[in-house]
Amino acid sequence: MKKLIIHELAVSVREREDVLPGRIAKKLGIRVQDIRAWGIVRKSLDARKKDNLQYKYSLWIQTEEAVAGKLMQKGIAVYEAAELPVPQEGNGRLNDRVVVVGAGPCGLFAAYILAQHGYRPLLIERGKAIEDRAKDFETLQKEGRLDPESNACFGEGGAGAFSDGKLTARNKDPRSAKVTEIFIRHGAPEDIAYYAKPHLGTDNIRKIVASMRREIRKMGGEVLFEARLEQLHHHGGKLQAIEYSHKGVHTKVDCNACILAIGHSARDTFEMLLQAGLILEPKPFAMGVRVEHPRKLIDDRQYGKFAELLGAAEYAVKAQVNGRGVYSFCMCPGGEVVCSATEEGHTVVNGMSWHSRDTQYSNSALVVSVGKEDMPSGPLGGIALQRQLEKAAYTMANGYGAPAQTYQDFIDGKSGRKLPANSYLPYTVSADLSACLPGFIRQGIIGAAQQFDRAIPGFVKQGLLIGVETRTSSPVRIVRNEQLCSSLQGLYPGGEGAGYAGGIMSAAIDGVRLAYQIISEFARPQ
Repeated sequence: MKKLIIHELAVSVREREDVLPGRIAKKLGIRVQDIRAWGIVRKSLDARKKDNLQYKYSLWIQTEEAVAGKLMQKGIAVYEAAELPVPQEGNGRLNDRVVVVGAGPCGLFAAYILAQHGYRPLLIERGKAIEDRAKDFETLQKEGRLDPESNACFGEGGAGAFSDGKLTARNKDPRSAKVTEIFIRHGAPEDIAYYAKPHLGTDNIRKIVASMRREIRKMGGEVLFEARLEQLHHHGGKLQAIEYSHKGVHTKVDCNACILAIGHSARDTFEMLLQAGLILEPKPFAMGVRVEHPRKLIDDRQYGKFAELLGAAEYAVKAQVNGRGVYSFCMCPGGEVVCSATEEGHTVVNGMSWHSRDTQYSNSALVVSVGKEDMPSGPLGGIALQRQLEKAAYTMANGYGAPAQTYQDFIDGKSGRKLPANSYLPYTVSADLSACLPGFIRQGIIGAAQQFDRAIPGFVKQGLLIGVETRTSSPVRIVRNEQLCSSLQGLYPGGEGAGYAGGIMSAAIDGVRLAYQIISEFARPQ
């Protein structure tokens, strides 16, 4: 039986999904018993009318051929799920095996796909396994002690393992279905396959990445933690080997195919790549602060009388100030603001949520676009600018606490006042955030305030700014060609750190893309 697709079926948020077959039948003018099977393709919340919030569905159905034929004559389309073709195995010869550097979403999915196809990859990660990494993160929150190699950015799962776990991607890449399938296989909720704004939460991500690691090993791959890439060995523009350190011991691995998925905070690795002669270029990004509100304010403003029914609400705000974009980013409903520092003497903040999104606060990055003209010159100019802000924030907080200021006091230029209760650990200090932000960022956050407050009344008065947010995306791009290869033949950069992704989903998709590129070029190792 053919599957047909039905779009734009609206159902009140108060209704259960078991009403859907009846609504489908009514919309199509058929009997409920004519529907032999059905499923959800997409589900999204329409919150434009605050007194009548609805879920909008796209659904597939199966009916008898005669009924399907009549529906198709009325213009109902056939549903065909996109299929991702598997590349034909290449005939290039691998020197030993493929090495994947970095166990964030890009590297983890690349290694997973390669292992699935019999390539037995070696995955090295400078940080620790997620279980040990979580303990180091808790030490930072409780005691204010940072491990530069095991933190909210370095370690299994990458920066996404300490986030809200959003799985949205701005593109319609067919590889997204493959990524979703793997997530679900390893414990993700099944509704991520169709919900318009799916999220995993930090707790689910931790379980999933650990499960994927175990599966990679079962399929013949090797995963090594606390193993940092130290050097690339090359000759005549071709990669010959990589060298990594593990607990003080250096190991050289023959390698002519290496996937480089290092993440946006591997600053020492960027410096090593530059010295090795790779082509790197500065990339526009964004910086600013985190803004935190009482969750009840956001829920009530977004969902009104439906707030208790629907739980923690999301928002997105944006404005243009002096020709620059000012916008919210990586919103964490019912979450917490966390320390994402990776270098001693530098403070950075980010946001994360558990899957339940049940804390009393909601937060988001509030950032201003940063262009190449705002950075010091050179490929790593954006990193130099990031460090400048992070060092200033650390100095203001006298440690890995965070400087903070109410949004209204930031606008009025007042500091030193008592701060409202907030989620950030280990501590916050009342400070003038203007002292650690460039003028154009300060002007952007102030200039956008009225627009944000019109969109969400109380946004300014009840908002607490916590600084600084500098790691929204990589300020560097490692140049690669149409075959996804860098200027060094055999080295394939990818993911967010290399400048080709912007979140968990797009980074994972890029990992799949890189793995398939390797498969199309090289034969499996014997």
